[in-house]
Amino acid sequence: MANGVDPNNAKILDSLEETLSSSLDDERDGDNTNNHAGNTLLRRMLLPMYRLRGEMPPMSQMSQMSQSPTKPNNNNGIKVESYSLVQVLLRIDTLQPRLLTNLIQLLPQITSRFEPDTTIHEDIPRLIFSNIRWLDHILDAGTLTNSFSECLTVLASSSASCPKTKGVLLDAISTLPDVLSDYQGGHAVLATLQMLRVEDPTLLVPCLDAIDSLPLSEREVEIVMRDALEALANVEAWGLPALTNFLINNCPRGNGMAKEVMEEFRKLPLGSAESGERGANDTEALMIEALSRGFAHRSDLTSTLLKAIKETDQGYHKPADIWLLACCASASHNRSQVKSIFRSKANDGGFTSQMLRESLCGNGVALTSLFGTSLCDLADSLLRCSDSEACELGVTLYEVLFEEFKEPMQRQEVVGSLVTHVGAGVGFRQSEVDAAMRVFSSIVSKKKDVNQEMGRGALRPFMPFLTSMLENLDHMTPYQVRKLFILLFTVGFEDEQGILGQMVGGSPCSEADIIIRKYLCQNEYTKKQIGIIGAVSYAVSMSSLLLDRHNDSNGMIDSAACVPSIVAANGTCPIKGMIEFALAHCKPSKSATSLQTIDVRSLGNSFSDSCAMAFLLHELGHAVRSGKLIPSLREWLDDHFQGEFEQRYIGDFDVENSQDTKVVKGCYDKSRSRGGSQQPRLLPTNANDLAILNRTSNNSLAPPGEVRYGLYGTDYIVYIKILPLLSSPCVLERELLPVQLCPMFSLMAILSDARNGGKGLSEIDALLECFHVFIDVGLINLAVAIAGLQHPRTTLQLAGYEN
Repeated sequence: MANGVDPNNAKILDSLEETLSSSLDDERDGDNTNNHAGNTLLRRMLLPMYRLRGEMPPMSQMSQMSQSPTKPNNNNGIKVESYSLVQVLLRIDTLQPRLLTNLIQLLPQITSRFEPDTTIHEDIPRLIFSNIRWLDHILDAGTLTNSFSECLTVLASSSASCPKTKGVLLDAISTLPDVLSDYQGGHAVLATLQMLRVEDPTLLVPCLDAIDSLPLSEREVEIVMRDALEALANVEAWGLPALTNFLINNCPRGNGMAKEVMEEFRKLPLGSAESGERGANDTEALMIEALSRGFAHRSDLTSTLLKAIKETDQGYHKPADIWLLACCASASHNRSQVKSIFRSKANDGGFTSQMLRESLCGNGVALTSLFGTSLCDLADSLLRCSDSEACELGVTLYEVLFEEFKEPMQRQEVVGSLVTHVGAGVGFRQSEVDAAMRVFSSIVSKKKDVNQEMGRGALRPFMPFLTSMLENLDHMTPYQVRKLFILLFTVGFEDEQGILGQMVGGSPCSEADIIIRKYLCQNEYTKKQIGIIGAVSYAVSMSSLLLDRHNDSNGMIDSAACVPSIVAANGTCPIKGMIEFALAHCKPSKSATSLQTIDVRSLGNSFSDSCAMAFLLHELGHAVRSGKLIPSLREWLDDHFQGEFEQRYIGDFDVENSQDTKVVKGCYDKSRSRGGSQQPRLLPTNANDLAILNRTSNNSLAPPGEVRYGLYGTDYIVYIKILPLLSSPCVLERELLPVQLCPMFSLMAILSDARNGGKGLSEIDALLECFHVFIDVGLINLAVAIAGLQHPRTTLQLAGYEN
């Protein structure tokens, strides 16, 4: 200092630097306690100062004072917080560059003095950061940048061995953007941060946050993006959310970088086999949140992704494509494009049900944010598609949603959507209704677990939703009605204790039971058809539950343990009771003896499929063939219909070898022979049938008949009564019994089939080989050719039956 002049304030700066350094030594040599350490010079220079106000300020200034902490003084004054001494000195332009450099250089010295068992110096780095952050202006940003880079490098070298130093390093990285917020030449800092991220992967997130806040040039942005893309392929799972968010927020527009970013995103292990652990699910959930926000406001990234997926050939799609599209669909303005891609990819085989399951199953936690924003809407759109492939993809998506999201509100939303599909599709889009019913059937068919998260118990809390579909029965197809009743009975039969539900008012199946009986009592055939399907569905569902119980307990299905739960007080099985009720309401009343007393709408017409009894027999045949009926029920059906068939359709021959017996038309005369063997004369024991064969019948409806179709040389002494039924004067036999012949015979064959638990088809084969009493073949062609006969309808029907 010459003549009292200090050029460039060098002496002052040197004294200030010496003061800061010596303050650390004074603190280290002190009492080594927190109370005394709190009064050291450096700490006091960094802490805020207070100024004393002797009088209360005006009311207009009270609001301003309330924003600053105040402390009462013993002299009835008020202490108002002000700037620290360091902050005051940093406002002096001649002191700021040297003082900032000195403060930053103090950080490595402070961390080197950290001791494991004490907290001395630990608050000084934070105080330094709070003083240099958000300065009004920086005079020498270049020097400050270099100092900060050197400080970060020194701190990083010792952070691995000292957790306290690691904390100072993290604070320094987070403070860096606030100090250099307006500086455009931060290449040295950028290189330092990249180096720190490579050397210590745990610094990835703080380094990305700092880089994201720095003012970078276009060239620096490109360098950072290349480095981030390279890191995306190698970073651990926990760092993917931050890296994904960084790439989305900093991807430049219009230079082709968006395509590279999307290509790397499509390689991410989203929905892969490694995503089963909780940590992985949490990581993927954060990634989904970042991707959804990015696609919502970055239209360039969205269009690039959609174009890339659209141009991908079949077989080259990865699970990440499903996830990325779902993230895109979370924004309403992207949803229509995503739906279009799903439909087109489903139709060309790019997206399959198997791929959808592999992508989403086991990732319910990660996909929670997408459940209500995109996945449910995608499933709804796909299920409504007329294309079978897209509709099947919607079925699979609904199944996965119900399996993966187990919260009651989420499952209620899935069930409610499916019920809405049923209500909206009946009568208009039957494929949509069929698809929704397939979803319900798939859920019920899943193996029941202890917590009832799948299987019958999973749908039981939503029985009110399921029973509401009964309002649409009149517009459903038979297939849909059958699915609905089986669903209701399967879900509602078994309560929590495993006791089979009874048909009482308190049972969840009581509403379906009432509707079945109501429809069976209707006169209109289409109504009665619904009741028939419901009655058989009841038998199938209840039998299926008993069979499942039998398989679980390895007991006999008709054992004493099962019988009491299914046998009513009168000893009649409810299943048999329901079938008997259906049989009774598919038959005409005993008083119906003429055509005028028969309701054709209820019972059907001759040679028509719209016959209630024929439809019931067909339904029972399908039920037996499904293998879901209990053995005792199959035996009961076999005995019941075998006796009824013999009574209605079978007649007996009386084999006559007497020479005095008159040979009649249609009987085999012993004088006739085939291959030299004598054929016996076969005479029906029924007088009316014999009169038809003799052409002596008084029945004006009966044309001449003969015994036909039997195998010669057999010993069968029974015949099928075809012509006697078609020409019967009783309208019930003439109109209804021929229609029921084939369905009843088919049901008997199914019951007798050993594959269905029967005794074999030997008796059925015998009936196929026996004789038929039928119209004379010589009259059939004549009856068809002649017009204006007295009974043209009956004659033409006979001709059709012959053909």
